[in-house]
Amino acid sequence: MKHFIASNLITFIVFLLKLLKRDTRKSIVFWLAEKIIMGFEKTKYRALSNLRVAYPYNTDEENLRIAVRSYQNIAFGVVECFWLQELEQQIDIVCDAQTLDILSREGGVSIATMHTSCFELVPFAIQHLTGNVTTLSKIPKFLSKAKSIYHSANIDVIDKHDSNPIIALLKASRDNRAVCLHSDHYAQETPVSFFGCKTQAPTGAALISSYGKMPILMCYTVLKDNNRYDVVIERFVDGYVDNNKEEISLTMGKLYQRFEEVIYKHPEQWYWSYNRFRP
Repeated sequence: MKHFIASNLITFIVFLLKLLKRDTRKSIVFWLAEKIIMGFEKTKYRALSNLRVAYPYNTDEENLRIAVRSYQNIAFGVVECFWLQELEQQIDIVCDAQTLDILSREGGVSIATMHTSCFELVPFAIQHLTGNVTTLSKIPKFLSKAKSIYHSANIDVIDKHDSNPIIALLKASRDNRAVCLHSDHYAQETPVSFFGCKTQAPTGAALISSYGKMPILMCYTVLKDNNRYDVVIERFVDGYVDNNKEEISLTMGKLYQRFEEVIYKHPEQWYWSYNRFRP
């Protein structure tokens, strides 16, 4: 019953927001996001704890400013996921010719994504470039119509709650699809160093590359001051990752080094409130 109530409440809120102009939506979401992060001590504490790791020389006031703006950007991005198709004219693809060439090949590609601003714009943009994208998402059980959001944007989505999601991902790679995976979250699959801390990471992007013998691209989004999004796509592995534990672990370690560089460049775009630095 509670999932039914939550789903219908969210549907109603989304309906109301869609009646407003985009700038007005953003103002409302930014205002609410600031109230939430300042009002929920656990969320604020976690964000500040993560920022102290990355920016030990910042004052708490400086880190709090980053935390609030990051939370606002993420919140606005999550809301905008409910109308991805309407954002098509708000996207600027940033990549080089070699990257476009990789995306145009028939052999498929593994794409490591990050939780920055409207992160589901990554599979949306890749779908427009390739027409052949699959993504993995942990869809909240209270969002009963969430899959329809992806399907309306022609995105093939695998829910982590589904049975055998790994098998479905491997099948997508075997079918030479562009497979988008959130790769900056915590998972007990391989050790990495992240902002000087020893933690653990998922290996999905490297495993897909190894299994499908396909390149790895890295992709992330940036919400700009003019309210347009940059969807940045970078080459990471031009060939494919060898099928052994050491090579997969090494690849993920290098990927996390690149994640750090991106986050340092765009600290107000990444989701600092996630419990990321678990051992």
